Amino acid sequence: MKIQPLRVKLLSPMFNYCRVTTGGAITSDFIGDIALTYAINRVRKDRNFYEEFRRKPYYEELRGLDYYVSMGKPVKYEMTGIYTRNTLFNVDGFPDMSIIGKEGLARKGLFKNYFKVQGIQPEGEFSTCLICKDSFTLDLPFTIRLGTGRECMAILDRDDKFDGNLWLNAFTLKTVFGNLQTTIKSLKSYLFEYKLENYILMKNISTEQVRVIFDGIF
Repeated sequence: MKIQPLRVKLLSPMFNYCRVTTGGAITSDFIGDIALTYAINRVRKDRNFYEEFRRKPYYEELRGLDYYVSMGKPVKYEMTGIYTRNTLFNVDGFPDMSIIGKEGLARKGLFKNYFKVQGIQPEGEFSTCLICKDSFTLDLPFTIRLGTGRECMAILDRDDKFDGNLWLNAFTLKTVFGNLQTTIKSLKSYLFEYKLENYILMKNISTEQVRVIFDGIF
């Protein structure tokens, strides 16, 4: 098993709408392990997860990869301003050209559906770890896309300032790897931080503990 510390740097704004508040839909202060793992596979094409239409995700398929990427914990970042985003499905953020110049209700419908959003600015950095089999290699730097609609471009590179601790996701440990109970038993202390249904953070996990948790998997 190899554990390689990585730094994720955002090259463009990232939006993922983790929290809904009176101020709008707010992007999370972390990058999900599921999102990062899928993002690498989408570029490398190690497995084809994208052929069939699905009404809900099937995260267990990630178990078939030779690698897993831990949660991206924040190193430094700043939020963007609050923007208004259009949700009119047939124009995707642009004016509906077919109704321009028309009178009455059609004219009023130009941008009738919208919501407020706030993301993370470019240059934001997050720390993560690539956990993989000894035979697996990832050529660095490595470019991926993240966020809603994969609008954000980010770059993965070596993290020479890794502090020795990483974040794991209890949801992934239970759903993908089936070792959450083993993980809990191997830790002297732990704390769950609920973010979303599929992102339940377990913080301050050492690389030594990671080797125990993923023993026999990678």
